[in-house]
Amino acid sequence: MRTLRRSFFLGLLAAALTAHADLATEPWPKAAGEFPSKSPCTLTEGGFRISISEPDDPELGKQGGSGGPMLTFTLLNEKSGWKQVFHDQCASARWLASFDGHPQLEIWGRGGGGFYSRCLIRLVRGKYRCVRIDEFTNFRERSTQPDITTTLPISGEMLYFIETRLPEGTTGDLFYEDEK
Repeated sequence: MRTLRRSFFLGLLAAALTAHADLATEPWPKAAGEFPSKSPCTLTEGGFRISISEPDDPELGKQGGSGGPMLTFTLLNEKSGWKQVFHDQCASARWLASFDGHPQLEIWGRGGGGFYSRCLIRLVRGKYRCVRIDEFTNFRERSTQPDITTTLPISGEMLYFIETRLPEGTTGDLFYEDEK
């Protein structure tokens, strides 16, 4: 019995590590929509409504900075009424193709000195979490792989790839209403 449990555990661990590694190399999800540069704004597609606004809590709003303002993201399933609210620092955002039936988001932050981070936000264990971070720069000579490029939402500025990171831990970098 002990050997069976150990084999089961090792199998689960191997599957989890493989899935984690695949996330770092899988292609970036296709864009389904681009949010306007000004908040508040709302997009609706496929029975989901996503709104971006300034936080109601002024203290939370003060957490923004050069990386972008702190914004409130509200995701609503119009059929079931399921809703989730979280906050993140955001220079710009895109609505991405669904994953397991739920919308994904691309949230951009500025790091200063021409560096940008693109976070893949998806529903994991009942909460939206940052599951992958791609780092970019607007200087081709700083890129580790200059053939991999993307454009910054809204501005359309060309950015060059530096690296992909997977966030440590399980909570990503988002703030939730129930965690204030």
